[in-house]
Amino acid sequence: MSGPAERVGVVIVNYNCAALALDAALSVLGDNAAARIVIVDNASTDNSAAYFESVFCGRMPHAPQYPVDAPKPVAFSEISQISTTIVNDGASTSSDASITVLLARRNRGFAAGCNIGMRFLESAFSPDWVLLLNPDALVATGALSAFRARLADDRSGLCGACVLRFEAPHEAQAFGGARLGRFSLQGKNIGAGRLLSAAPQREEAERAMDYPLGAAMAFRRDYRDHAGDLDERYFLYFEEADWARRGGRSRPPVWAPEAVVYHRHGAAAGSRERPGRRAPLSDYYMARSRMAYAVKWRPALVPWIAALSLAQAVRRVIRGDWPQSRAVIRGAWAFSPPTKNSSVPQ
Repeated sequence: MSGPAERVGVVIVNYNCAALALDAALSVLGDNAAARIVIVDNASTDNSAAYFESVFCGRMPHAPQYPVDAPKPVAFSEISQISTTIVNDGASTSSDASITVLLARRNRGFAAGCNIGMRFLESAFSPDWVLLLNPDALVATGALSAFRARLADDRSGLCGACVLRFEAPHEAQAFGGARLGRFSLQGKNIGAGRLLSAAPQREEAERAMDYPLGAAMAFRRDYRDHAGDLDERYFLYFEEADWARRGGRSRPPVWAPEAVVYHRHGAAAGSRERPGRRAPLSDYYMARSRMAYAVKWRPALVPWIAALSLAQAVRRVIRGDWPQSRAVIRGAWAFSPPTKNSSVPQ
């Protein structure tokens, strides 16, 4: 790794949350003004493209939101010589703008959006390392330097952050990432609910971690050469667990404790309107992707995962959440099983 002159690229996938995605981009530029950011708009239905255009052209103000007691995200007026552009997916013209909004022709899911953004960055900028950042996440000052320092280890795979709750910025959502249940295939975030002051040692967290939390996930460019692109058949969820597993023992997931990220958990998936419960869309894709992961990596568990999904649906019925129950049932039986060595649909 070459040091401060390294080229960092950031991919943010947006679907119907343009203001949040712009906040995420501005937080990156506030930490590193030289970063190149591509926001992939996954065919949003809420006029996100018009919002970006209006803000970029100065017709609409944009005031970033930030958590209490946390560093304030940078505003447009505080960035010198910021450049922005909007291009269509498949356009032959590359972009050297600080923020490029890439309009995808259709919504093929989070993994596909990330792949589109990574390929665009590779052709337009050729970054040394890349950060995949959720649109509902903000990076704190020093986060990018912390990612870069941890990725200096040639043995590192995907690198997770210290993900804190936006509403309680001293409380962890995860220290680095999560462990996947051996038989349930349910992710359990490392240190969830603990205070930042009670963070574990890096080595301890990394031993427990099966994959980094997808809210913020950094990697060197050679990781894609080794593991391929994200598997696009995980429309939403489990794509990071699958990608980390494809890194193998030679490139295990790691954690940069000083890389702090504030996450509005559930804001991008529509779950914040139902605190403590997932939206039906989230339930559907969680069940679908868990089954797809089982088929790909743990086929012997498929009948057990089907039974767990049925039990989960029954619990939803008992508490009166019929839409969620139907979503779980539909998701568990609606997946398109990926083959074990695939990274993108054939």
